[in-house]
Formats: sequence, C-alpha cells, structure tokens
Amino acid sequence: MSSDNNLICSSEGVLGIITLDRPTHLNALSLEMVQGIQAQLEAWRNDSTVQAILFNSSSPKAFCAGGDIRYLYDAYKTGQHDYRDYFIAEYEMLDNIRNYPKPILIVLDGYVLGGGLGLAQACHILISSEKSRFAMPETAIGFFPDVGATHFLSRLDDIGVYLAVTGEQISSSDALHLDLIDYYVPSERLADLFNSIRSSEILDKLTIEQIISRFITDPDVSEIRNLSSVIHQHFSHASIEQIEASLAAESDALYQPWAHKVLNVLQQRSLIAKKTSLTLQHVGRGLSLKQCMQLERDLQDIWFEHGDLMEGVRALLIDKDKQPKWQSHNPQLDQIIEDLTKAA
Repeated sequence: MSSDNNLICSSEGVLGIITLDRPTHLNALSLEMVQGIQAQLEAWRNDSTVQAILFNSSSPKAFCAGGDIRYLYDAYKTGQHDYRDYFIAEYEMLDNIRNYPKPILIVLDGYVLGGGLGLAQACHILISSEKSRFAMPETAIGFFPDVGATHFLSRLDDIGVYLAVTGEQISSSDALHLDLIDYYVPSERLADLFNSIRSSEILDKLTIEQIISRFITDPDVSEIRNLSSVIHQHFSHASIEQIEASLAAESDALYQPWAHKVLNVLQQRSLIAKKTSLTLQHVGRGLSLKQCMQLERDLQDIWFEHGDLMEGVRALLIDKDKQPKWQSHNPQLDQIIEDLTKAA
C-alpha cells in the first residue's frame, strides 16, 4: 500500500484499488495525482495477479470535485507552463483509462464534478449511490466543459446543452436516466458490494456486472426526465441569446419558477464561456471522441490568455468577492473558435 501524491493504492485479492485521498480539497485532481494514477495503472497493466481496477474516494463528501484550478491559476500567473503539462497529463490519463485492457470500475458516493466526471466517464463500469451529485460547472468560472464533455454531453442533445452552459447539478437518478452511470446502488450497500468484489477470485467484466446486479435497486424518479420537454423547448435554440429569451418568455405557470431560476444562473455566467460551451455541444454531435478531445485541448491552450478563466478563479477562489468582471465580447477568441471548429 502507498499513500504518495494523495492516492492510496493497494491490491486485495485480484482487485487493484486506487483511492483518491485529498479530502480537504474534495479530491480535486492535482498534477501529482494524475501522474500517480498513470504510474499505478502502468504498474498493474501486465501484472497477472491484478485482474481489475477499482477507483473510489476516502472523502465522505466527494469522489472528485474536478481539476486543481487554483494550481492552474498560480502556474499561469507566475509565467510557468505547468498548466499545459497538467492538461497533457490529464488527457493522457483519460485515454489510458478508456483503453485499459483490464476492467476499470468506479464507485461514486458524493460530488462528481468537472474533471471528476470526466474521469468517471472514462471508466468501464460506473456505480453510484443516491449521495452523488453530478455537474460540469466550468462556465461558473469562465471556462467550458472539457475532459471529453464535448463528446459525452453532446450525445444528450439539448439536455447536454443545458448541462454544459448552466453547470447545473443533477442527481444519480438523473445520471442513470441519461446513461452517465451504469448502476445505482444505495450507499448503505456499497460496503457489502465492495466486499463481494474484492473476495471474488475472478474479476472479468461479466463477473463484475453479475456481482453488482445483486446490489442494485430502483432510484428515485429522475427530475431531468420530468423536465425533458421544457429543456428541449428552451435549449434547442441556436444561440445563447435565443435560449435566454425563450426562458424569459416561459408562460406555463408550472415551469415558470424553474425557467426563471435557470435564467438567473445563465445571466451570472461568462458570456464567452456560455457561447463557447454551446458551440462545442453543437459541433461535438458530429465528431468522434478523439476529435472532441483534440478540440478541447486546442482550446485549453489558448483559453488562459483569451478566455475568462483567470477572472473566474480570481473572483471565486482568490479574492472571493464573487463579482467576476466578465468580458462582454472577444472577437479574436470568436475567430479562433470558429477556425478550430471548422478544422475539427
């Protein structure tokens, strides 16, 4: 067992276990954690005594609240290029997990946000309890949903647009309805599930799924499912301005409170982040996963200079005034995005 780099890595029987262990930061992924995950996966790749890998968390509140945005902010502000190294390493990790030759399962029992959701989507078998809350909240800090969200959210069409531009959280019931997770297991049954998995002498994908099936239950009704028609009504428009105008004009008394709440959230978000997120969701529908990931990487490398991320992090984490001064427009960035999306 090791606990370096805010990871606890161990093996029990034929199961390799990687536990995120940075609870004071809700397991926000540092560069060291990303590199540690990569190193451990490589150590187990050709180890015949390890048949499957399990990701979980030591935090009672979160699996992972995303990337270490404070680290990225500091790296950029001090003139270092570590922020680029971070994204390179993170995307290599995601590719490695997706293409790993052994089953990788993940147990989610708390917040699954941003980079945490990207990591989860890369895994092969996703299990969540009722305690989990899922979101890609990047527009709140002047960024856009990345780590593959251009692909996995765009497959949800207008609901993906809604999640991408608002950053709203959804429940595990919603995530199951949207196929963002595979299995719903109540929190009080997770320990027994874990014991059953680690005590199995065979852990191929079929066996793991058969074990999980003994612990699943029906979740609560999905709120997203109930809201799907009104989400489609408002988030099928071609521009952010049209989406916001549509929400403002909601006339059904049943949906007006929801529409006004969502409109208020949108109006607090960075305009260029919203527009970029909308563009990525529309373009992503026609791209492969590889193309989506490359498009995100290209945008990440220019966003620190041209986007609103630095101002968003300043307002949220540095000065904590929660009064970001977003750009009203950025023609240069608009042109860069247009060129990149055409090239994709």
